[in-house]
Amino acid sequence: MGSHPVSLAVQGVLQPVIRQAVRHVQSTPFTLFVVAVFLTVAALSGSILSGPPESLLPIAGVTLEGLKAGEWWSIWTSLLFTTNVPAFIVAVLMVLIFLGFSERHLGSLRTAGLFLGCQFACVTAFLLVTQVAQYVNDGWLSAMVDHRLIGPYGAVLATGLAASAKLTALWQRRFRTVALSLTLLLVLYVGHPETVVGFLGALVGLVVAWWAQSNEGSLHLHRSTAREVRTLLSLTTAIFAVGPLLTTVAKGPSGPLALLRDVILNPLPTLSQLETNCGGSIDVACLELARQGYTGPFGLALAVVPMALLLICADGMRRGRRLALGIAIGVQVVVVALSTVYLALFASMPLNIARPRTGLLGSAVAHIVPLVLVPLILAVLLFAYRGHFRVDSSVRLRRRIFWVVGVTGGVLVLLYVAVWFASGGMTRDGGLLGLGAELARQYLPVPLPGVYRRVFAERDALEAFLFSYSGTVFWLVALLGVWVLLVRGHHAGGLDRESRERARKLVKAGGDSLSWMTLWEPRKYWFTDDGHGAVAFQQHGNVALTLAGPIGRSEHHRDTALGFLDYCAQHALVPCLYSCTEELWPVLRTRGFRRVAVAQETRLRIRGLEFRGKEWQNVRTALNRAAKMGITAVWGSYPTLPHGLRAQVGEVSEEWAAQKRVPEMGFTLGSLDELDDPEVLCCVAVDENGLVYGVTSWLPVYDDGKVVSWTLDFMRRRGDAFPGVMEFLIASAVLHLRDSVEVISLSGSPLAREKEEMDQRPEGLAGILDLVGQALEPVYGFRSLASFKSRFQPDYRTLYMYYQDPLHLPAMGRALSRAYLPGLSVRHTARLLRTLVG
Repeated sequence: MGSHPVSLAVQGVLQPVIRQAVRHVQSTPFTLFVVAVFLTVAALSGSILSGPPESLLPIAGVTLEGLKAGEWWSIWTSLLFTTNVPAFIVAVLMVLIFLGFSERHLGSLRTAGLFLGCQFACVTAFLLVTQVAQYVNDGWLSAMVDHRLIGPYGAVLATGLAASAKLTALWQRRFRTVALSLTLLLVLYVGHPETVVGFLGALVGLVVAWWAQSNEGSLHLHRSTAREVRTLLSLTTAIFAVGPLLTTVAKGPSGPLALLRDVILNPLPTLSQLETNCGGSIDVACLELARQGYTGPFGLALAVVPMALLLICADGMRRGRRLALGIAIGVQVVVVALSTVYLALFASMPLNIARPRTGLLGSAVAHIVPLVLVPLILAVLLFAYRGHFRVDSSVRLRRRIFWVVGVTGGVLVLLYVAVWFASGGMTRDGGLLGLGAELARQYLPVPLPGVYRRVFAERDALEAFLFSYSGTVFWLVALLGVWVLLVRGHHAGGLDRESRERARKLVKAGGDSLSWMTLWEPRKYWFTDDGHGAVAFQQHGNVALTLAGPIGRSEHHRDTALGFLDYCAQHALVPCLYSCTEELWPVLRTRGFRRVAVAQETRLRIRGLEFRGKEWQNVRTALNRAAKMGITAVWGSYPTLPHGLRAQVGEVSEEWAAQKRVPEMGFTLGSLDELDDPEVLCCVAVDENGLVYGVTSWLPVYDDGKVVSWTLDFMRRRGDAFPGVMEFLIASAVLHLRDSVEVISLSGSPLAREKEEMDQRPEGLAGILDLVGQALEPVYGFRSLASFKSRFQPDYRTLYMYYQDPLHLPAMGRALSRAYLPGLSVRHTARLLRTLVG
């Protein structure tokens, strides 16, 4: 009798899971041993619920006094205990995740040695820090001098971060950023001794990882792609956004930023407010009562607006939204200002109020400085990397949301003002200033000092309802609008979705080999009046920098170019037509333009191409080597590739960027952002185990709605890939595409010349560009790239930069540098100059 289909399906699902679990168990015996011992000790000692009994404290926890008394074993025996149920669960999960990760990458013996050695380092560092804090009379860390350390948190984190040395550049950076941000967040907002040990453990593990990498010769400052910079900054913003929420769920938070609970989630009333409501008897009970009345029924919902706003902005930043970055910076700056003011007010409270908080306040340096510096550092960090956020929101969508939010706020304000006047608020609350204070309290997520209405003042039902809920309703609408603008509206495609869609249709009507690049951010578009042509350009200062020629049917290119020049003249813009073919030269020469060669496009005729003869030996070798290794070419658009392949493509891209001494270039060189297009083809070299060795992308070239060619753009290879992987990928493209098109383009090689031109000495601007090309060769390898492409016996086509007035060349040079290197900072510029001089 056959098996039931459902049972077969269940078996088909469970069997791979079981096999994976068995492999995991076999690869992590030390981790499972630690978990087993941990569970056994917890069960025998009864320490799961409320910690170890007092009789076991000498072995369950480590203190300085115990070590002085000779209890050296407590350094390691304390690893096996926890203080309560949540701590027990967290400890077990951390052991499984971090120790298991380390054991899979380093092996059991190394992981065991690291685990025990890092515990000794973490305890030593904690005792040293607390002793120094006691010496300088710090009110926060010095209180931990006699604390008994219980738990494996620091050692586990240190072991996991030490093993991060074995990860790729992409996951190294992400893992370390998240681990350090979370541990620092817990220290600053919660501030318990366990969080301090955890942060010290993360630092110890990072030092061990750096030491291991330096021994292997792989320790260097990893360069990130713009996409990865945005990912890391958005992660950091999101992590620190939830910090104030931690102070509400943690038991007795004592970190330097724990006071933000009182500033944001539970605002402290000022002295004048306390005197108004409590009279001359100001005590802690009145403080708590006044705080409750001050927040209002929906005060908590209103107070978490900054956190929700930052989380939305974090997702928008991941998508490259410039508006999201601006909002996030603004929120951090406001938190800096309000934190400073509120802490000053708190410090000025009478002694009998401040005394219960002395354990929380500690020294002024330990609390005021971090409370101001942390959001300030975040704001400065976001501002420093603003060049990586280049996607502007849709103008039309932004205008609509502005009106919806504005009208909602206006209606709510007018309704409250009408009710306020009708209920006699003019005489009751001190005139128009009192009305302003009322409105500010309703709509500001963090109340301003001095802006206050009597907590116990009586209102009628309608006024009380509006006072309690109007601010919350307004901010819900505002947050929804920001979410639509930054997250839900990510498909808008930049400045204007309609313009970009029109441009896409014109690109499909006609263009040249680089025309698809005109759809990349942050292009703007100028359209002819009849809509038959367009020019894509970036504006840097007063320079309108185009890429390739006009888009649209070829018969309209001449009129489109002339119309764009008239547009530039009317708007006082300097036209700089970059990477254009010979097509426009006859008409531009009559307008007084000059030209200079800026790149050589390599074109390959592939219809019927066979890799025969001595000149194709390298290509045949690459194909044969790939076949022996079981490597095949997988084709498809990036969004449709399996998730595992996409993740590896990202790893390969980050590894490539990490090897560069300056940021990745843009403008005519695509990245992962440009790869994520359903009409762009990807060719991925993958072996039988699913390992990605390299990837290329191909941009479509249209004529009258049909694809007539493909242009090579994205080229990345794994650092340890076999020699010839790029030859294999391009040869695979020839074999895959030759039945559908006659010609493919290997794109241009900037600042490189043909072999026939090498013996000629360029003069004028061409000579300057030649010198720049020679100087940039060690950094970007443009000429090496041109030499590599020459192996495919291509035809060459010169691409030119057209300009009108030589006096504008410096401004054009600045525009080109900003277009190619949008994320170039002062530090990067200095490093590039040192490389060029060297």
